[in-house]
Amino acid sequence: MKSIIYLSMVAFLIVTGCSKSDDFPADQDENQLKSARMATEIGVWDDTDVLQTSLWPVLDEYTAPPGYPVYVASNYDIMAHFQYYSNEAVTGALVEFTFPHILDYVPHMLFGRTYTVNNSNNITVISCTTDLAEGWNPMFCFMVKVDCSKGKSGLTTFWTDMKVNGVSVKGTIKNKVFACN
Repeated sequence: MKSIIYLSMVAFLIVTGCSKSDDFPADQDENQLKSARMATEIGVWDDTDVLQTSLWPVLDEYTAPPGYPVYVASNYDIMAHFQYYSNEAVTGALVEFTFPHILDYVPHMLFGRTYTVNNSNNITVISCTTDLAEGWNPMFCFMVKVDCSKGKSGLTTFWTDMKVNGVSVKGTIKNKVFACN
């Protein structure tokens, strides 16, 4: 049954996913893409039974949701995708993403969610309260500007955890690192 759910969700992502190969800019800055690949690989999914994560190039064009600044691709470094598997339906779940070293973000594909930050002067936690269905839930996606002043040797850890109602669901997935050079 879990295989059927997983395959259904993969099909859903191919049709309506957070990004598709034709979303990628044709003139993406080669150095930025190469740099990001050297840190945490682009387009490869990290998997656990509960959480899937992946990184992608930012979109060349995008209309930011109401309440966010006009989107300019050069203002962001990477797009991070998170997909969560809930063992049961949960109403009003608090979902939190720990981004210890980012300067700014814009969500992509809201699915009716409203995001807030813990501190507008130093974004470290982005959260939303949302209903979760049993099984795989629509993605949480963010385009982020990495705070490269916080890294060592040109590498900056920009994502470290995802929590649902205060419980980490990261499992064995590694922190996401961006090569700032």
